[in-house]
Amino acid sequence: MKNNNLKKNNHYGVCHICGKTGMLTFEHIPPKKAYNWERAKIYNGYEALSKSQGEPARYSNSQQGMGKYSLCQSCNNNTGTWYAQAYCDFAMDVIKSLHKGDQPLKHGDIINYRFKDCPALQIVKQVIAMFCSLLPYHEVKRLGFDRLLLEQKSNTVDKELFDLRMYLTSVENGQVMCGPTAVLIKKPNSIEASWVSDLSVYPFGFILNLTPEIPVNYGGSIMDMFDVDYDDKCEFELTLQYLERSNNALPLPLMFKELPNK
Repeated sequence: MKNNNLKKNNHYGVCHICGKTGMLTFEHIPPKKAYNWERAKIYNGYEALSKSQGEPARYSNSQQGMGKYSLCQSCNNNTGTWYAQAYCDFAMDVIKSLHKGDQPLKHGDIINYRFKDCPALQIVKQVIAMFCSLLPYHEVKRLGFDRLLLEQKSNTVDKELFDLRMYLTSVENGQVMCGPTAVLIKKPNSIEASWVSDLSVYPFGFILNLTPEIPVNYGGSIMDMFDVDYDDKCEFELTLQYLERSNNALPLPLMFKELPNK
């Protein structure tokens, strides 16, 4: 009887990192201290489409910010302890620099950042932890993200399996928390389908391309952040592109405004 009651609970399921079945905890995506503490309205795909057409749409009202019940208590605690603070510090540094700017950013603008004493591996592992909540567990395991995150100091990834890109966004842009989706990529003489996950919550957006043989050109790759050790404090440069959605009422993955000709 006790197990049956547990399974009726909406927050009972498979942890997206370790794969164990049990009670799930709420994972902030991104971490709460990274400007993710305000109430969020979360629509599923069908309801988002209704909203974009001016029709009444139901949504889940998350008082805790963007996120979902996706991790067991152990994985939530470990990723929060090992990786989240580095990401929060990184995000807040960029937010401060954006507020110091004299002119508002325009779609397609490029900003060059230089970071010192930056724990790059911890930051990028937090990004991977966020995407794990959006991926089915079998995909997390195929990509090796379970081992990467469960071993605190591991930096082992297979770069042939994915590409990870990063861009800048603003508080006015539609927030996106989208799992793997087929997106059409226009080529000079053809159209190809790329399998991507798009995550965008101020100040950053991230694109996880699961078909790296079909490149996505938005933002800049941050795959080099896996090339350092867990305890390394690095000095590195990062070139980030500011992108705006073509439709904030229905912020679909990779649906950005057309980039201006430079």
